[in-house]
Amino acid sequence: MTQRFLALGVLALVGAAHASSDISATNAWKVEERIFNDNPFSTLNVTNNFPGVLQFDESYPAGVPGGFANKHVGWLSNDGGASRLGLTPAQSWTITFDVSIQAPFGTPRKEAGIEVRNPRPALGYVDEGQVLIASDGEVAVFGAVMPFHGFGNIYTLGTTASVSWTYFAPGVLGPQAAYQLVFVDAVTGAHDSGPKFWGIEPDGTNGFNLGTEIGLKAQNARLPVIDDSSIITYSNFTAVPTPGALALLGMGMLAGARRRR
Repeated sequence: MTQRFLALGVLALVGAAHASSDISATNAWKVEERIFNDNPFSTLNVTNNFPGVLQFDESYPAGVPGGFANKHVGWLSNDGGASRLGLTPAQSWTITFDVSIQAPFGTPRKEAGIEVRNPRPALGYVDEGQVLIASDGEVAVFGAVMPFHGFGNIYTLGTTASVSWTYFAPGVLGPQAAYQLVFVDAVTGAHDSGPKFWGIEPDGTNGFNLGTEIGLKAQNARLPVIDDSSIITYSNFTAVPTPGALALLGMGMLAGARRRR
């Protein structure tokens, strides 16, 4: 984990309130560049073509002073990219996309994946977390009150991987919320976390709270002695509601009936 992610639980204060929405209302990415800007001399080019391609192409000249990393996020939006979409906590959903990281070396790390901001209104802050896909191969889920899951180093730098991430609202698989990550790498194959269940926090948080925000990220550290670069590309993006518990049960019963025939 990079140093900025060792204290994800208490990073950001709650911002201005906004209306929550069905994830199927997503119609754009709201791109926010240089959320971290420790290397201001980089050249950044962003392709924002929802839902086809979101690409962050960043290069760093050798020998120029700079710090830890730069971070850019394309947040889900339901108003053409004017503002971030805040999710409805009772809805289950699945996000899918393809992702690739192109970089001269796996280190220092270039990081792709899903950025998450889960409000904790009773405590007065936002829990930040992510589904991490790193240039050194690490794939993991952590922060934002999510139960940790690590796959180890399974992403192959320079290839395109497929990601499917499902959120199960409380009451769908059980009283606790859950997520499931399926990651398919071009070399190491398919990796499935299975359902990972939240614990219920003392402030009542059980899964994602009202107004949770989701984005696709690019975070880049650099090697200062070379002309370093990173191209992080997302494509084939979808964000759709998923069936409730009865629908899932019905599909399972139907499949069982077919097998018995």
